[in-house]
Amino acid sequence: MPVLDGLRGVAILLVFFNHAIAGPLRSSTLPIDVAARTVAYTGWVAVDLFFLLSGFLITGILLDTRGQPGWWPNFIARRALRIFPLYYGVLTVLFVLLPWLVRWSNPEFVTLQANQRWYWTYAVNLLAARTGGSGTPLFTSHLWSLSIEEQFYLIWPLIVWACRPRTLLRVAALAVIAGLAFRLGLVLHDPLNARAVYTLTPGRLDGLMTGAALAILARSPGGLLRLNAFAPLALGAGGLALGALAVWRGGLFVTDPVVAVAAYPLLALVFGALLVMAQTAPPAGRLVRMLSRASLGKWGKYSYAIYLVHYPVLGAIEWKTVFYQREVALLGGSRLPSVLLLAAVTMSLSYVLGWLSYHLYEKRFLSLKRYFSLQRSPARQSAARDATTLQRETEQSRSFARAS
Repeated sequence: MPVLDGLRGVAILLVFFNHAIAGPLRSSTLPIDVAARTVAYTGWVAVDLFFLLSGFLITGILLDTRGQPGWWPNFIARRALRIFPLYYGVLTVLFVLLPWLVRWSNPEFVTLQANQRWYWTYAVNLLAARTGGSGTPLFTSHLWSLSIEEQFYLIWPLIVWACRPRTLLRVAALAVIAGLAFRLGLVLHDPLNARAVYTLTPGRLDGLMTGAALAILARSPGGLLRLNAFAPLALGAGGLALGALAVWRGGLFVTDPVVAVAAYPLLALVFGALLVMAQTAPPAGRLVRMLSRASLGKWGKYSYAIYLVHYPVLGAIEWKTVFYQREVALLGGSRLPSVLLLAAVTMSLSYVLGWLSYHLYEKRFLSLKRYFSLQRSPARQSAARDATTLQRETEQSRSFARAS
C-alpha cells in the first residue's frame, strides 16, 4: 500500500528530527536554537502514527484471515519473522559482541548491561517507566515503543478471535476510555508519573485502538467512505485542539501531566482522520500523490531498520565528534548549523544501513513466511478494499457501459 508506506515515511522522518535536532540543542539558550528545538521536539508524536498504522494493518490481517487452521500460531510466526531477526540481531551486537570487543567502565554502559534482561524480553517500556529513563542509557531508550508493539501483537489476536466485529468495536472504545482513566489516575497520584504514562502500554492504547476500529469499519458496509465527509473536520478540530494545548502548556512535552492526559486521544483523532483521508481520496488527489512518492515510500519500507539503528548511530557520531559541543560563528553563535550537519550525516548513514539491512538480512527471514501461510478470505478482502480502488473500478465500469 504505497499510501501507508508514505505515512510510515512521514513518521520515521519526524522521529528522526526529534532525536537528531531536539536532543543536541537541549542545552542551548539562543532564541533560534530554542525555536528549532521546540519544533523538532514535537516529532515524538510520530510514534502515535506508528501505533495507529499497526492497529489498522494488524487488525485488518487478523479479521481477513480469522478462522483458518493454525490462525494464531501462523500470525505469531509471521510477526516473529518480521521483527525478531533484526531486533535480536541488534541486541546481540549490543550485549554480546560489544562487551567482548570493548571493555568499558562507563557507568552508563554498566547500567545498560545490568538491565539487558528487560531488552531481551520486550519490556523496555516497563524499565523506562520504572527508572524514569535512567535505566535505558546510551541511546537505547527508543526501544520502549517496540515493546508496546510486541505486547499488542501477543494479546490483541486473542481478543479478535474471541469477539465479533461489533463487540470488537466496543472493546476498542472501552480500551481508550480505560487508558484515559489510567493516565488520569497516575498523574493525579503523582504528576511526575507523566513520563511513565508515556511508555506504559495501558496509557498508549489510543492510537492502536483507533487504528483497530478503522480496520473494523473498513470491513463493514460502506467502508471508510462513511467517514470521508467527517475526516477533514476531525483533522482540523484535532489539530486546533493540539495547537491550543501546546500554546497553553508552552509546548507538547511528554513530562507535562496535562499533555500526558489530553494529547494522546487528540493525536489518535488527527492521525485517524489523516488515514481515512489517505484511504478514501481519489488516486489523482494531492494527498495521495504526495504520500505515494517513491522517495517517501522507501523511507517507510525501511523504517523498521532505520528506527532501530538511527539513535545508536546518532550517539556514536556525537560521541566521536564535536559537532555541536562548541558554538560556531554562524548565526550569532547558534549551534543549529552544526546540528543540522549532524542530522544530515546521521540520516544518510541510517538510510544506507536500513537499505542494507532489508535487502541483505531481513528479506532472508521474510521469505520463510511462505511456510506459515495466512490466506485472506475473498469475501472479507473484498469488503476491505479501500475506496480509491472501488472508485477506480466504478469509473472503469461506467466507461465500459458508455462504450457499449
